[in-house]
Amino acid sequence: MASSSCFTQKPPSKWLRKITRVTASLAIAVATFQSLAAVLPGTLGLRFLLARHGQTTFNAAKRFQGSMNEEPVLTEKGVAQARELGDWLSRGLRPDETSADRQIGSLFVSPLRRARQTLDVARKVASEVLPAEAAVLPELREIDLYEWEGRTQAEVNADSPELFRLWKTAAWELRLGGGRPVVLDLWERAASAWGLMRQAASASNREAPSLVVAHGTLGKALLGTALGLPAQAFRHFTLQNGEVVEVAWPETGSDQGALWRRRHPETGPWRSLLDEQAAMRGASEVP
Repeated sequence: MASSSCFTQKPPSKWLRKITRVTASLAIAVATFQSLAAVLPGTLGLRFLLARHGQTTFNAAKRFQGSMNEEPVLTEKGVAQARELGDWLSRGLRPDETSADRQIGSLFVSPLRRARQTLDVARKVASEVLPAEAAVLPELREIDLYEWEGRTQAEVNADSPELFRLWKTAAWELRLGGGRPVVLDLWERAASAWGLMRQAASASNREAPSLVVAHGTLGKALLGTALGLPAQAFRHFTLQNGEVVEVAWPETGSDQGALWRRRHPETGPWRSLLDEQAAMRGASEVP
């Protein structure tokens, strides 16, 4: 009689791990679908378009600019990116939109020159869809990098290799400016900015999206805090010069969380907190 041991052997541990990951992924996918179905379409509350400024002279030189104001200015490429932002806004957020549908309800901008310059260029193309006035919020300034500001990444790495390593691998632990936790401070400031912007947008045209013209690192913090992710998610998101992402908050009183997607230059799918948590876990498992 043939041995039946082949029917009683345990699967190799690597297969057990794969099965567990697939099962978890399916559970997350189902939960995400239920979350999206509960809020899309038609039941979204406030919508915000987060635009990063165009490329600056400091971006091109790989120089830390942080919350520096006057020196970093848009390059020729950055001006073109700002103009493309205006073109996109003027064309409308959906192909079927009428002129009235394209209106931006509330407009917020960082006080830093490069963000205001981006808005000024975009406004020349899209003045008909933008509010006449923009709310300048200090909370929307870029991350404060203190003694690193104005220096190149290579210079900082040469002078402070351990701190630079923290910036690249565990930025939420980095302290500059006499001990300030720069990423934790940024996360707190981003949460405050959301409170101010959501309150202002609620009192304005709730049906129209708001536009926020700010910065890359600040934009990552806005995404993270909207979804409810901690500062350890700092390196998870990317926001390129001139790029726009959309954040949608559900109606007040809903137990659903915020959603987000990429909008310009390419449109991506809606993503939730569950999606990002799964992506972060997957990234941590990569050897």
